Amino acid sequence: MPEQERRHAERLHTAIPLTIEIVGTPLPPPPITVETEDISLRGLSLVIKIKTRSADGRLSIPEGEDPKLVKYLMLDNKRLKMEIKILPQDKAISATGKVAWCYRSLRDDHYFVKVGISIEEMQREQREQWLEFLRAIYQFMAGLENGEELRK
Repeated sequence: MPEQERRHAERLHTAIPLTIEIVGTPLPPPPITVETEDISLRGLSLVIKIKTRSADGRLSIPEGEDPKLVKYLMLDNKRLKMEIKILPQDKAISATGKVAWCYRSLRDDHYFVKVGISIEEMQREQREQWLEFLRAIYQFMAGLENGEELRK
């Protein structure tokens, strides 16, 4: 059965640097920096690629990766603090979000965790910057599509 579409806003496939940390736990793991897979006004998704190794016939995560944070991201409705780096100014937009969905897969010697995060809180000025950034990307992508059509 196909997965029901959950998107409420058009997604833009673009890689934006993002630092995430867990909110509301007594001993949270350190923040991690990843890149978005796609973004929208209401949320974003990211993929975390983790190298695995086989130990006694079991897959394990080698040192250097933080399995606690990854396990936390796999739980729906968990709250996260985010610092989204918008380009080209390299300004950071702060937001709080929650895990809306998560998929896991294993390929070769890597474990992939794809996470959808809904943006729950963002200061008004930063939301306006986020909206302006999204508009600029929409226009840029539309220009690329028009250029490709003209070359055909």
